[in-house]
Amino acid sequence: MWPWEHLAFGYLLYSAWTHVAWRRSPRGAEALVLALATQFPDLVDKPLSWGLGLFPQGYAIGHSVLFAVPAAAVVAAVALRHDRPDVGVAFAAGYVSHLAADVLSPALKGQGLGFERVLWPFVTFEGYESDVGFAGRFTLYVGRYLHEVTQPEYLPFLLLYLGMLLAVVGLWVLDGAPGIRSLLGVLRSRSPDV
Repeated sequence: MWPWEHLAFGYLLYSAWTHVAWRRSPRGAEALVLALATQFPDLVDKPLSWGLGLFPQGYAIGHSVLFAVPAAAVVAAVALRHDRPDVGVAFAAGYVSHLAADVLSPALKGQGLGFERVLWPFVTFEGYESDVGFAGRFTLYVGRYLHEVTQPEYLPFLLLYLGMLLAVVGLWVLDGAPGIRSLLGVLRSRSPDV
């Protein structure tokens, strides 16, 4: 899945959770932590595989439930210690949503569920046919994606896909666009005084 797909899926689940469990929309810090957590497994595994060659594929320690559960527990404990359990829940939700999406996504292509993607080190993948480095691997995937979405037979799927992404953006806007003010505050606090 692409980063924006992980983000949309994670936000949809987390927004539903906050509305049902806490009767409110997600808040700024939660939304930022959620956004980071939905990318976390790829931020760990892709550089370790594509850039450093430590793993044969981009599904390894960051995607492993054996790493995800303790990592989410540690973040939740730290968040609780700082009296921000909502942030800990947001991290866990984002991380778990990424893993769930990676398990579910092969089924969308008729390939069944991809549980093997989250079972490292018990399941490992064969290495790539060629070692093209991080930039090369990224360029390869983007090129393949752009080729697919520009094919005429792909148009109905593309329209449905864009509609679903826009629906999640609409939900985020209805929730008050959480995270924007927090992000702007962080950026302002880090900019040098002129």
